[in-house]
Amino acid sequence: MKQKKTHSQPQAKSSGFLFNFILFLGFVFAVSAVGIFISGYSNFQTQWDQTEWTVATAQVVEVTDSQVNGTTVYEVEYQYETGDTTYTGTAQRTSNDLKAGDSLTIKYNPDSPAASTANLAVDMAFIIQASISAVLAVIFLYGPSLYKKKKEGGPVRRLPLR
Repeated sequence: MKQKKTHSQPQAKSSGFLFNFILFLGFVFAVSAVGIFISGYSNFQTQWDQTEWTVATAQVVEVTDSQVNGTTVYEVEYQYETGDTTYTGTAQRTSNDLKAGDSLTIKYNPDSPAASTANLAVDMAFIIQASISAVLAVIFLYGPSLYKKKKEGGPVRRLPLR
């Protein structure tokens, strides 16, 4: 009597600790990217709106220091003129490189000259941080699936390149 040969499907192995850990890191980076974007967008939008403001030279009136979470923060009070009107503004700095009487370059809103800032450039750090976190999230979430399919000999779907 002939015995039938049966071919059983290989049983799926559990994914393993490393695979799950890498996926977990992907989720952490995804949440991090969203959190960084949400927390930094408002400040970025404010700075972006200020890029068209008028640049002026102000005079430092007073510099005071205070401790914030163990860091010395210097509050600089300055005055600037537009037309016949003198306005006052304040800026916070972490270095004590200014004293009363020094000049300080500022920007003010031409539509509302009382609004001013000593931040002359847009801070792009949050965009860079969010982008790096998003790229790492894609790598950690998509990469293990590609590796697993390649290892099992199945078809590997790649992201389309345009």
